[in-house]
Amino acid sequence: MVKKSGFTLIELIVSTAVIAMVTGIFLANYSSTNRRTDLTMTAQKLVTDIRLAQNYALGLARYGGSGSTNVPAGGWGVHFDLSNNKEYIVFADDNNNKVYDGGESNPSYGAQVFELPENVIIESLTPSESKVDITFLPPDPITTITGSSIHKQLDIVLKDTKANTTKTVRVNFLGLTEVVN
Repeated sequence: MVKKSGFTLIELIVSTAVIAMVTGIFLANYSSTNRRTDLTMTAQKLVTDIRLAQNYALGLARYGGSGSTNVPAGGWGVHFDLSNNKEYIVFADDNNNKVYDGGESNPSYGAQVFELPENVIIESLTPSESKVDITFLPPDPITTITGSSIHKQLDIVLKDTKANTTKTVRVNFLGLTEVVN
């Protein structure tokens, strides 16, 4: 009797099923990891952009076009508005009122509007406010967190709406900025 080598149909079906199951688990974890990475990168970029405004204030950055000698009287700041929770604005506080005014978003004056990635929003600002501004005034820089009143700390909660996960960026009255979770 001659013995034939090879796989039976059952062995092939079981092996294919195991490979398909392992591949499915890998792909599910891969896409979940990518969503968490997007949220983490967005939180880190927000920290970087807040520090950008702080550095503009420390460096006495000018605004108003090339050759300008205009240094904003109120320093530089970052504006958050929950009615437009897909962006935030770095602005020059030209009138030294510690809050963002519409004209201060002009890019020729140094303002920058930063759009959040798809599926990421600013979910909340704590203390509970709908609009908050962080301004940095040189030379220290003096940090002011302004909503309806002056605050000592601001928590900005970013949310990935697809993965339903959040990251919190904290800024305190000394200007220290970090991702806390």
